[in-house]
Amino acid sequence: MKLCFIANSNTAHTRRWLAYFAARGHEVHIITEHRPESPFLDVTLHDLTATTNIRKLRYILWAVTVHWLVRRLRPDVLHAHQVTSAGWLGWAANYHPFVVTPWGSDLYQLPQRSHLARWLARRALSAADLVTADSADLLAQAIRLGADPGRAQVMQWGVDLITFSPTENRAALRRQLGLGDGPVILSPRSMRPIYRHNVTLAAIPAVRQEIPGATFVFRDYNADPPDYAAQLKKQAQVLGISDTVRFIGPIDRYEDVADFYRAADLVVSVPISDGTPVSVLEAFACGTPVIASDLPSLREWIGDGQSGLLVPVGDAEALTRAIIRLLTDRLLYSRIQGQALQLVKKRADHAAWMAQMETLYQGLVP
Repeated sequence: MKLCFIANSNTAHTRRWLAYFAARGHEVHIITEHRPESPFLDVTLHDLTATTNIRKLRYILWAVTVHWLVRRLRPDVLHAHQVTSAGWLGWAANYHPFVVTPWGSDLYQLPQRSHLARWLARRALSAADLVTADSADLLAQAIRLGADPGRAQVMQWGVDLITFSPTENRAALRRQLGLGDGPVILSPRSMRPIYRHNVTLAAIPAVRQEIPGATFVFRDYNADPPDYAAQLKKQAQVLGISDTVRFIGPIDRYEDVADFYRAADLVVSVPISDGTPVSVLEAFACGTPVIASDLPSLREWIGDGQSGLLVPVGDAEALTRAIIRLLTDRLLYSRIQGQALQLVKKRADHAAWMAQMETLYQGLVP
């Protein structure tokens, strides 16, 4: 098949998706509005920023460019990843078969910000021959915004269960990565306010009183706004916890992310809204328990006290209690660790989900 994607070229999730289908021998194209930070292998790139990047005009010109490109390429399937922007451009192309995959905030938040954004989301979703989403709740939101229930399906991104797997010596890996000998709490989400890193920082002083040797690690990448990491560092300084907090920059190889999950004792993910975060599933696969926001999509994976702990959105005190509880209750820790690992092996194998997606693509081809 010839597959054409409209997507952010700089996310690991996009690259994993495209790499699978390229490795399967399909002809893969990506149309992107994000100038690539590194080259693709076996994927043909079409960079919209080479057309224009003038803020007030770009979407009009990009829509014309995508319309022309798609008709020149004549792919078997056109697939937009995210409703916002990519979905709009895919709808403007007026090409079928057309697939749309929302990621989370592009449905939970952005369509609520303006009548135009909501209208565009409805147009993209209602035009799609197939809508896939990584949680039942996110799929239900897509249907509320115009997707046809008969052409909507849950489809996970999944985890590479070979790359993301437990370690037998977490302490040695911590020392290798320069994270010290004490417990490590990892916040793996990108530097964006939606992920509420400030709530995690606010929980640290009370955690330190109970567990003085704890280290908190934040991944500093894809910052938006660009000074967001600087804001968080200032917050850490004001709270007097700078010596407890580590900000690590971008990790060049996606595979190396697994070492940080394995080195951590806990993963914290407390956003305002979310679909099924791949980062949570990756932590599961590495045998690292997760504390997450109590959101509908997360409840599809985390039974509180069973496969993880859930805390109310924005509640730093509840997060503090959850961190201390997991780091001091070894029976609870072991139970959560084991159940989460079993769950991800059963329900989140990347290769199995991509094979299912391939079948769906084939079913769309006339």
